[in-house]
Amino acid sequence: MEKRYDVFGIGNAIVDTEVQVNDDLLRSNELAKGIMTLVSGEQQAALLGGLEGYDQHGAAGGSAANTMVGVAQFGGKAYYTGKVGNDMAGALYRESMGKAGVEFDVAGNDGLPTGTCLILVTPDGERTMQTSLGASVELTPGDIDEGRVRESQIVYIEGYLFGSPSASRAAVRAMELAQNAEVRVALSLSDPAMAEHFRESFQKATKSFVDVLFCNEHEACFYVGSEAGSREQTIRAIGADCGMVFMTCGADGSLVYDHGAIIEVRGHRVSVVDTTGAGDVYASGVLYGLTNGMSVHEAGRLGSFASAKIVSQLGPRLDVRLGEHIATIMDGADPAKELSE
Repeated sequence: MEKRYDVFGIGNAIVDTEVQVNDDLLRSNELAKGIMTLVSGEQQAALLGGLEGYDQHGAAGGSAANTMVGVAQFGGKAYYTGKVGNDMAGALYRESMGKAGVEFDVAGNDGLPTGTCLILVTPDGERTMQTSLGASVELTPGDIDEGRVRESQIVYIEGYLFGSPSASRAAVRAMELAQNAEVRVALSLSDPAMAEHFRESFQKATKSFVDVLFCNEHEACFYVGSEAGSREQTIRAIGADCGMVFMTCGADGSLVYDHGAIIEVRGHRVSVVDTTGAGDVYASGVLYGLTNGMSVHEAGRLGSFASAKIVSQLGPRLDVRLGEHIATIMDGADPAKELSE
């Protein structure tokens, strides 16, 4: 039966503000480089107040939202669930998702403002995030549309949801509904700090529900724990919990565990500007491929190309519809070059 959606995504609906800074600013503010840290709105505002004069770029974001936009840019059909406030930022968020081709109609929250994330990008392209979750923590199991879950090929969940008791219950509810409807479940570990602090929750969810797991090699090591060894040993250890694992390894590409087999997907050497969204768009390429008749290796190649493309620019959203260039990508297009029409 043909499904209405390729991917049903669930995550923290966050408005991003990206600022290019230097490492001295991170050190002077005692910020852990490359890590997402939860802060209050006041803490975030105080830090942002000291960044006057820096180049700033804003956009509707959130990890799973970025992935759903990527799926749409590949030509897929995506639906997104996240919680925003009934405020101007929430209205702009809805408008942005609609323009990107992603369906999004979850009721807003009157009590809390739309969540925000301050993303500090250093010259090496690494991103350090200070996140005030706002209304996103109020996502509840009741916000999960069972009908849309059933109408989807894959339900995709960002690991950041496990940082909120309410949102984590919503994530588990979505996984239960998907499993009952024989819809595949995909989970992203999202961040090394999340993989470390919520290791047991991730392992429990993965063993119980997850068909496809996304992670980078650092998150993978935290998931596996003291047993972590080589890349292949690590991904095999995760593969004991679910059938398919996509582990990104930076410019080296990615390793895929597919029900016992290990597949290597080559990476691309590009000039890195900003790593924000690299894992998100990798997942979008893979998810599009898996739901549109591609092999596991072909899906990985789509993700690898998109990831290399996104780190070559500032911000987590590509301004090119990759769906118009899939044949070129499969033929070995260079992500450092412009894609021809």
